Amino acid sequence: MWKKIVTGLLALVVLFVIVGFFLPDKVEITRSISINAPAEYSFEEIDKLENWKKWSYWNTLDDNMQVTYSDKLKGAGAFYQWDSEDMGVGKLTITESSPFKFIKADLEFVESGPPARSWFTFEPEGENTTLTMGFSSDMGMNPLMRWMGATWFKYEMDKAFDHNLTKLKALAESKPKFTIELSEETVKPITYIGINHTMSPKDINAVSAQMGKMYNELSGVLKKSRIELKGHPFCLYPSYSAESMDMICALPVAANVKLPAKYKIARTQQGKAVKGIHRGPYDKLEASHNQVIQFLEFKNHEINGAPWEVYITDPGTEPDPSKWVTEIYYPVKERVQDLK
Repeated sequence: MWKKIVTGLLALVVLFVIVGFFLPDKVEITRSISINAPAEYSFEEIDKLENWKKWSYWNTLDDNMQVTYSDKLKGAGAFYQWDSEDMGVGKLTITESSPFKFIKADLEFVESGPPARSWFTFEPEGENTTLTMGFSSDMGMNPLMRWMGATWFKYEMDKAFDHNLTKLKALAESKPKFTIELSEETVKPITYIGINHTMSPKDINAVSAQMGKMYNELSGVLKKSRIELKGHPFCLYPSYSAESMDMICALPVAANVKLPAKYKIARTQQGKAVKGIHRGPYDKLEASHNQVIQFLEFKNHEINGAPWEVYITDPGTEPDPSKWVTEIYYPVKERVQDLK
């Protein structure tokens, strides 16, 4: 009787091992979700490792898990390590990061085989983004590991993917929506000739008339001095309130031009700036400025100098105000509390 039982158990073990060798040696899983938000909104949640605690399934399994981060917190080369009674010890490293396109990462588990691979891709679909999450792990030749990969491990990974994608969708879609084109830029300095004036911003017609007068004066100086214009006219706003504003109407020129003594060459500051593109008449510019300010606050920036407007479209050659394009720039720096 016992001999038959032992023989039967040995047969099951042999069968288990044989079947294990025929199971796939690699586990690969991909899932996708459509998110009603630009790609950068989900990208930044993944690219910055400190954000993972807001959406990662694995962070919910052990409240006492110890996590330590590298000095670099985002992008290629950033990593974090975990130590958990339930989850073991391991390390996740971002190996590649292309803004708003893809992220790749390696996961290393102590006393395990080669690193597992993880990846995320971001595909724009109109106003939506298709976020795809992928995972691949080599189970090696061990039949027990192959059985785990085909059963329990895949089941847990499916749960993790559903959790992660749902959380990332909610995070991205809860962020503010903007109706103008916005971006973060690194701007070069522009040399210019300008005229400063202080006045109330309340009467848009008076402001337009004053700007027209100042640009006519500047154009006359360039024409008389035979100086070539080096770009689009722009206007800086060193200070602004509901009652009064300082504005500098400016024309870009080469740095080495010779001007009448009354006029001086100045230059804009270089560095990081938030750029917004306004399309339409000038009397709607304030609403676009408000969106730029909301965006830089959302990005945890603070204003770091005088904002300026660049007038891409010449109203003298394009009579339809709906076709006018104005670029808005706000020089910025990161808020101190976000620097690390």
